[in-house]
Amino acid sequence: MVNVNADTNFKTNERTRETMLQIGNYNHLTIARITPAGACLSSSEGEVLLPAYLVPRGAEPGTTLEVFIYLDSEDQLAATTKKPKAVVGEFALLRVKDNVSVGTFLDWGLGKDLLLPFAEQSNPLRRGEKVLVRIYLHSSNRIAASTRLEKFLKPADTTLAEGDEVDLLIYSFSDLGAKVVINNAFGGLLFRNELFINPAYGERLRGYVKKIREDGKIDVT
Repeated sequence: MVNVNADTNFKTNERTRETMLQIGNYNHLTIARITPAGACLSSSEGEVLLPAYLVPRGAEPGTTLEVFIYLDSEDQLAATTKKPKAVVGEFALLRVKDNVSVGTFLDWGLGKDLLLPFAEQSNPLRRGEKVLVRIYLHSSNRIAASTRLEKFLKPADTTLAEGDEVDLLIYSFSDLGAKVVINNAFGGLLFRNELFINPAYGERLRGYVKKIREDGKIDVT
C-alpha cells in the first residue's frame, strides 16, 4: 500500500508512460525502476534520476510523481520533489548568494543555485541583496535568470480589457510612477497619482486595467 505524504503529490499508475519533459518546470513522471541511487523516472529524453533521499515513502515502479526538472552541475537531467521559488517563465525576487567569473548565483530554493549571467544584469550586485529577475530557459537548456525584465514583457492583447482585475508586480520607478508586470506577461504603468500607498520594489499587488492605449501600453490603477 502506498503511503501518501501530505507534502507529496503522486499517484500510482498501472504502467510506465513516457512524458515530454519541460525543463525548468514541474512534470508528472512515472517510476520505471528503483535503484540504490534513487528512482529512475521515464521520459521522452530517457530515464531521469530522482535521488533516493527524495523518493516518497511507499513509491514503487508505476508510481507517478510530480517533480521539478533541471540540469545538474554536470549538465545532466535531474529531478527533485523540492519546489523552487519560481519556474521558467515566472518573475521572482531572489537573494544574491555570490559573484563568480561568469555571473551571479541566486538562491531560488534548490540545492543548485540559479545563475544570473553578467550579460543579463542591469547593475552590479552585492551579496545578500535581493534582485527581481525573470527566469528563462537558455538555448543550451540551462535555466538562467535575467534582470532585463522589459524584453520579456509584451503589449496588451485580446486577453486584457479595461476594467479587468489583474496581478501587479512592481519592478521599477520613474517620475511618472511605478512600472509593473501585469499578470506575469504584460508591461504597464501605475501613475504616481494612483499610488495611494508606497509600494516597494518587488512587491505584488492587485489592481485594475484603467486604459489600454492604441500602441498596446497599459495604464493600471
